[in-house]
Parts: sequence; structure tokens; C-alpha cells
Amino acid sequence: MNIFLLQNLERPWVFVILIFVLVVSVALVFLKPKNTNFTEIHLLRQVYQKNTIWQFIFTLSICVISICSILILSGLYGNLEKQTIKKEGIDIQIVLDLSYSMIAEDIKPRRIDAAKEMLGKFIWEINSDRIGIILFSGKPFQSVPLTFDYDFLQDFIEEISVDTVAQSTNIELAGTALWDGLVLASDVLSRDYPEREKVIILITDGEANKWVEPELALRLLKQEGIKTYTIWVGKWEDTTITIPIGNFVQRILVSGVDEEILQKISNETWAAYYRADSSDSFQKILETIAQLEKTDLEYEVYTTKKTKNIQILLILFISLLPLCYIYFYKKITI
Repeated sequence: MNIFLLQNLERPWVFVILIFVLVVSVALVFLKPKNTNFTEIHLLRQVYQKNTIWQFIFTLSICVISICSILILSGLYGNLEKQTIKKEGIDIQIVLDLSYSMIAEDIKPRRIDAAKEMLGKFIWEINSDRIGIILFSGKPFQSVPLTFDYDFLQDFIEEISVDTVAQSTNIELAGTALWDGLVLASDVLSRDYPEREKVIILITDGEANKWVEPELALRLLKQEGIKTYTIWVGKWEDTTITIPIGNFVQRILVSGVDEEILQKISNETWAAYYRADSSDSFQKILETIAQLEKTDLEYEVYTTKKTKNIQILLILFISLLPLCYIYFYKKITI
């Protein structure tokens, strides 16, 4: 089976099933043993020899129409259409902390769930800005490049958990590499369109315990002119979390946030620091972003043009009617 054909089908499983049914049907018809007691069979062949061309046309048409019907029922995509879209906005890089402390329940249901909920609401309010996502624990990862695909971003955020970064199986991925995440975000934002306004939204619940030099990260952010909004998810008091380790459960004390460093990051990058104890934090950021200078950006989108399946199927079957008439009423033998 051609894998490239299956990739162009909306319902590849329908294609496989119908092709199987077609192959079995053809096999039953043509491989069925032909028994006859008529000794003068050559006389019948002479009688119906003049209809051989109609027999061939009928059989070929049945095959072609069957294959076309299978492709249509399987949802074969039409031609790709390229559209050039222009949007006026800025580039936003979200840097989200996925360290184990994010499963603390001092903010219900959990810190990570509260952050995801507010982040989802924030993205629904965006309509012209490119957004990317960097996830980090002991190491940062560019998980979603800058994109206008807000539906994909929503789906991705919904699936995020502390297990998205495999820190339970790799000790090097555990921790809070906050500064590394900011350095990666700065690098991503500075790669293209230098004329566009750049913004980082850092969402974390604790202090960094693995890092590059903080001053290096701050210098890069200021050098690129990237405003970095910092949002703390959590409460002032220390709390505990439980982490399953094999057949055991380990309780770990989670300390409070390093509020001073978060304020320093936002102050030195001309942004602001917020506590995410309510949805007002993101709303304030939205209001601030709305006041930033917007820049036009053109990008190309490819969409598939679907055919009008019902109409095509109807035409195919109508075209079969004259052949059916010839076959059944003119007694063409197969």
C-alpha cells in the first residue's frame, strides 16, 4: 500500500477496508471454477463474439468507478491552495516551569493546572500575535515554535504535565533551570524579524537551582530588547508534594518563591512581575501587550481543497446507468 496515498486520505481505514472488499469480490468472480456440460460451447462464443467490446468497456468502467468511489468515500484531499496572510502583531515566547514543585496543591487543583488554565484563557484572547512555548525543568526545550495556530497551542497546553519532560527517568532533567529557559527563549526570538516587538512570559513557582550565569541571561534579554514578564504560581507558605518512586511515595518540602529575582528580571527588561493567584495577572499582561507597537508579518498557509464528494459520486453512478442497460437488456455475457 502506498503510504503517501494513505497520508492524503481523511479516512484511510475506509480505503483499506473497501480495497480489501473489492479485491475479494474480483477474486470470487474471476477465480471461480467454470463448470459446463454444454459440449458446443464454441458455438455460444461465436454468437456473442460481436459483443466483446461492450464486455470490455463494461468491466473497465466498473473497475474505474469502483476505485473512484473508494477514494471519494475515503476522503481523498484535493489540490493544495496557497494563501498569503498578513497579520499585525508581536512575538510572544511562553516559558513554562514543569519542575516537580508544580504539582503542589496550595493552589487548587494544582499549580500546573492553574497555570494551564490561565494560559489557555490568555491564548484565546490573542488574535494576531505569534506564540511559542518553551518547557523547562532541569533543562529547557523548545516545544512549540512561534506560530499563529492557536488551536494547536490550546491542544498542546491541555496535554502538558510534569511528565512531559521525562525527569522521572533522567535525573539530569530534574530541577529548575529557569535561566537556561530564558536564554533559549531569547535565542528563539532573536532568530528572525528583528523589527518585531519581542515578549517573554515566564511562569514559574520557585527559585532556580540549575542555571547558566544569571547576569549572562539578563544581558542577552536587554541586548535584544526583549520584555520579560514574570508570573509566580504559588503561595507564600512552604508546602509539600508527593512523588511516587517505584513502590514508594516520597514527600518533599517545597520552599517559597525567590520573589526578588523575579522582580529583578521584569524590572531590568522593562516589563512587570505578577502573582498568579487569579486570572487578573494574564489580563494585565494582555492590556500591556495591546499597547505595544505592532509590526506586519506575512506568512503562507497551505490548505487542501476538498472535492464535492456527493456530486461526484452521483455523476459516477449516473454514468454507469447506460452500461447497466446494455449489459442487462442486451444480454452481454461476461
